[in-house]
Amino acid sequence: MSNTTYSILKFRNVDELRKIIDYAIKDGKDFDFNSIEPIPDALKVEHIPYQDAAIGSYYNTLDREEQASLIENLKDKHYTNVEEIIEQAAAQEKEQILVAEERIDLGQKYYENIMEYGYPDFFEWANDHWNTKGNAIDTVVDEENLEISFSTSSSAVENLMKNLYEKTEVPFIYQYTNDTFTVYGEMCCDEEGIRNSQIDEKSVKEIFAERNAG
Repeated sequence: MSNTTYSILKFRNVDELRKIIDYAIKDGKDFDFNSIEPIPDALKVEHIPYQDAAIGSYYNTLDREEQASLIENLKDKHYTNVEEIIEQAAAQEKEQILVAEERIDLGQKYYENIMEYGYPDFFEWANDHWNTKGNAIDTVVDEENLEISFSTSSSAVENLMKNLYEKTEVPFIYQYTNDTFTVYGEMCCDEEGIRNSQIDEKSVKEIFAERNAG
C-alpha cells in the first residue's frame, strides 16, 4: 500500500519561484500548507489513537446532567463513538484507574473541538482539508531547475495547489506520483486557467526517479 506521494512544482522563471518560496516556505524549512489553508489553532493538540478513552476520562469528571449532555451532543458526530466513551469511562471507574490531569484536559479539548470545529484535532482536519495526514516534508528548492519538490503522506494535494495559484496568481505546473507509480498526474495553473494535462508512466518515472531513489 502506498504511504507517500511525491510532488513537484515547476515554474517559468526564478522570480515566480521565489514568490512561492516567500509565500509558502517559512524560515527555509518545509513547504507549509498552513500558508494556503491554515489549521485552526485550537486543533493543534496532540493526536492519540485512544481519543474516546480520553473523552471518557473527562466524562468521569462531570456530574450526571453534564454527562448526559455530552453524550447527547456527540451521538451524531463523526470521529468519536459514544458507546466507546461510555465503556471506557465505566472501565476506568470500575478499575479505579488514576487518570492524569493532562489526559482529562486532552479529553475535554477533543470534546470542545468536535463541538466547535467538527474535528478532535489537526489529524482529522488535515485529512479532510488537505487530503493528506499532515504537512509537507522533505522539501527541496532547486532554483537552477526552477522547481520546488516535497513529499506528503498518502495522497496528492491538487486542491491545495489550486488554492495556492488562486491566492498568489503565480503560474506553475504541479506534478505528482505515489511511491509505486500507480497514481500520478499533472496539473497546469496559469493565465489560461487550471487544467489537468496528460502524462504517462514512463515520463513520471523519469521525472521522479531521483526523488523515489532518495
